[in-house]
Amino acid sequence: MTAAGIRPWTGFLFSGQSSEYVGMGVELHREHPLFRASIDRHADRFRRLTGVGPLDVFADPAAQTRAELLQPAVFLLQVALAEFWTSCGVRPDAVVGHSLGEYAAACVAGVFGVEEGLELVSARGRSFAAVPGAGRMVAVGGPDPAELERLVAAHGGAASVAAYNAPERIVVSGTDTAMGELVAAFERRGWLTIPLETTHAFHSTLVAPAVPALVAAAGRIRHRTPAVPLALNLTGGWAAGGELGAEYWGRQLTSPVRFMGGVRALMDSGCTVFLEVGPGRTLTTAGRAQSDGNELWLAGLSPRTPDSVTVLEHLTRLEEAGIPVDWVRYHAPFRATGRTVGDGPGADRPTPTPTPTPTPTPSTELPFRIERVVIHESASAAGSGVAVVRHRAGETAREVLDVSVVDDAGRPVVEVFGLELGAGTGDEAGGPDQVSPEEAERLLASLDALTEDQLHALLPLWTGPGASTPVGSTEE
Repeated sequence: MTAAGIRPWTGFLFSGQSSEYVGMGVELHREHPLFRASIDRHADRFRRLTGVGPLDVFADPAAQTRAELLQPAVFLLQVALAEFWTSCGVRPDAVVGHSLGEYAAACVAGVFGVEEGLELVSARGRSFAAVPGAGRMVAVGGPDPAELERLVAAHGGAASVAAYNAPERIVVSGTDTAMGELVAAFERRGWLTIPLETTHAFHSTLVAPAVPALVAAAGRIRHRTPAVPLALNLTGGWAAGGELGAEYWGRQLTSPVRFMGGVRALMDSGCTVFLEVGPGRTLTTAGRAQSDGNELWLAGLSPRTPDSVTVLEHLTRLEEAGIPVDWVRYHAPFRATGRTVGDGPGADRPTPTPTPTPTPTPSTELPFRIERVVIHESASAAGSGVAVVRHRAGETAREVLDVSVVDDAGRPVVEVFGLELGAGTGDEAGGPDQVSPEEAERLLASLDALTEDQLHALLPLWTGPGASTPVGSTEE
């Protein structure tokens, strides 16, 4: 993907509304201090602007139907994620956002600060809340953009092209009547249509009543020249000095999003790594559709995968792609607080005192299973290991863990995903079994490249809370 020793250029993609889901970012906030600090730093301002806390919106389906709450919540989530990735050494060389996501992209590019952005996006949400929700949006797999535009134009101001996301991936927006007629026309041509869940018919004349209040709010915000290259929704090209201002956001609200052009601008500038910053995979899917296959596309947070797993997998792939990941910074907060990933605030875990543990009788079948194991190239040369445990919430009645063993530099050498501990005889239902060292060793021996220190770092996790923990392999 890139020549040895040359860091590839990275593009951050900021998703718009409709990619959100209930619980977005909640686990990452609970489990990673770096992300939690980014959210909490702006939580008071968020609460003053909206009347609720950001986590209340992340986790509440009713709140996510209210534009005045959802839009600033998505903005804050994206900005905090960008701060999180940057703190781990993953910095954007260029950015592009989609609709609402362009506000976060502009903030990360240095056009305005986080507090200013929250003010602006909150005003945007309130302006939408004052406009009755009407109309709908539909994604269309149309192979003939010119024909699609002709069909939309025939409905006058009742319908608009809302977004050009990728080749043959266009979004249309308009009144219920116009959209019903257009969907029928598209389907007669054999084009795939997908209705989108949105609060309004964005990027159409139906939301024009929200423009004056938004422009007035944007006029109170100082706009600076982007410090990081920013591709614009209105043109698909790069932002120039003075181009971004109050009037821009008014026009952006009712004009098509030219995301396809923005991604092309990032690719043409040399970006080969693309990270979706926010919930969902809409933007990476759209970007991949115009890719030649030589780029790395990493989707955003997903309701189907624990946030901690997504983050570790992405960091690993980014490092493999040539991005110098700061593993020490990533792991430092856990060691500084004396917690493993998964502990809540105030749940500091002291270093256990070594005590003898009764060894259960080994069984022929191991009472746990594993989804996947990743052994990194550095594993065979690693010294002492530190075990980092992440508890998956609400997976099953049984306890499911993800475990990493990291070296002294904080770099993962072994990662075990989806370790499911069963309920043994006499144990409380759903509780973890005790597993004998012999059983754990038999399992881990099949992984080959583990060192003795790594093995000892993992064994206490599977032999019960009273197990002896070797010096140098506990968390500090």
